[in-house]
Amino acid sequence: MRRSSRWWAASTAALACVLALPGVSPAQEPLDILLTNDDGYDAPTLSALKQALSAAGHRVTVVAPCDDQSGSGTELSSKYARGEPTQENTITAKQVAPDTWAVCGSPGDSVSFGVQNVFAGDPPDVVVSGVNPGQNTGAVAAHSGTVGATNVSGELSIPAIAISVEIDVSTDPPQLGPVPAAAEYATRVLDQLRSTSNGGPLLPEHTTLNINYPVAPEVKGTKVTATGRSAFVRPRYERTDLCPDCYVIQPVFDTSPDPVRDSDNNALAADYVSVTPLDGDWTASSGVLASMRQRLGSLR
Repeated sequence: MRRSSRWWAASTAALACVLALPGVSPAQEPLDILLTNDDGYDAPTLSALKQALSAAGHRVTVVAPCDDQSGSGTELSSKYARGEPTQENTITAKQVAPDTWAVCGSPGDSVSFGVQNVFAGDPPDVVVSGVNPGQNTGAVAAHSGTVGATNVSGELSIPAIAISVEIDVSTDPPQLGPVPAAAEYATRVLDQLRSTSNGGPLLPEHTTLNINYPVAPEVKGTKVTATGRSAFVRPRYERTDLCPDCYVIQPVFDTSPDPVRDSDNNALAADYVSVTPLDGDWTASSGVLASMRQRLGSLR
């Protein structure tokens, strides 16, 4: 997703001012929160986030996948029923506790189902997705179910934040950042957004925030960032003797600097929390648009 430099500079400056302001009054009304993730409704990292949000006084309802949906991106079930319902064109959703639903679909399905059915007629104030164990930065963000869930929320004009915590793959074993601290940070972001909204929406329409919390023992602060181009992990496909056409999927890690100077990857590497505003629009830059109009506009 690329925007003009003027749009990006204005949006970044505005959000930076919001997140730099001091603490908020505890007298604010609690938020109705739809909490989801891509690791499953019973993931301990989701429980940590639910605990932090509830401790802050918010009303939290979990609507999350029934199993691990990592890497599902912006997927939504689209095997629409034609004629009689079958197992192929239905999903299952079960209320497993008074405040918890398990949806056997993608994170996007969970948000869409939750808004339509669990919050029927009275949408949540905000969707929160996470805490994901592992950063969703750079090219990885486009494939993230954690971020994908908030994309669906943004399409529905419901504010949303995704929160992930960095994993350091250079250590043996890899070191995961502090999940409780990331969860608490998410509550402070919500408080800051409310205190600066002047009674309006938490975020501009269709805008979501992709937040990544560093593994560093001491966080230097918050940076409002752009989505980078690098991916800290990508798949490699290696032939295996499991079957004649089988290839095993292995991770390939890359911790080199991101080519995008103000990227989320580079902020994490410098021990800052990265906050990247997204709006679901993958349109290329104005320069690329102009070029494509010149090159392709005469086609009939």
